[in-house]
Amino acid sequence: MVGIIAAMSLSAAPCNPYEVTALQIAAARAQDAFRSRHRRPLRQRLATSDELIDWVERCRLQSLRLVPSALWQHAVFLTATVDPALRRRLGRDRRPDHVSEILFDCQARILDQIRSDRNRGRAPVISLFAPR
Repeated sequence: MVGIIAAMSLSAAPCNPYEVTALQIAAARAQDAFRSRHRRPLRQRLATSDELIDWVERCRLQSLRLVPSALWQHAVFLTATVDPALRRRLGRDRRPDHVSEILFDCQARILDQIRSDRNRGRAPVISLFAPR
């Protein structure tokens, strides 16, 4: 919404450069807030997968043939957000052995993503002023 307001106010009349910058910053903050609400951090996904595996193990200990639907829905959502290929492999099979295997693969992918984020290194320094 702020992005729309910023675009409208930019095209309506010539503004002070400080106003333009303030509008751009507000739009960027609004966009970042939206993204952060809809994207869960990797560590949080890892904790969720741990919980789901724990619940699947409890189903196995109770000798349940199928994972309960509420647990199944959480597993489907997590695998779809981590990797759509994992979601396809999950399929419709709700057996605890199959679900736990997919969740372990999901955890491996999450850990790989965490490891690759750590190994990125530092960003290059961009000088603000041209060299003299």
